[in-house]
Amino acid sequence: MIELTLLTLLNYVGDNFCQYRNLGHDNYKALLLSYSDASDKFGTFKVKKVIENSENLKVAAITMAAIKCPQHIIR
Repeated sequence: MIELTLLTLLNYVGDNFCQYRNLGHDNYKALLLSYSDASDKFGTFKVKKVIENSENLKVAAITMAAIKCPQHIIR
């Protein structure tokens, strides 16, 4: 079994975040929906563990979103 990493999680969440933003959801709702999707795919416990063990999660998440869909992050 492969361990879920922060990079894998943020890549997945970043793609979904951009899709939800493109549908018109605000940042907060898009983020919640994206992490909900990640929990469905990887399992709630694994997602929670990665989040709990991550340093600078906010910076990493914003960076990933800015790379994937800067039109929704950088204003």
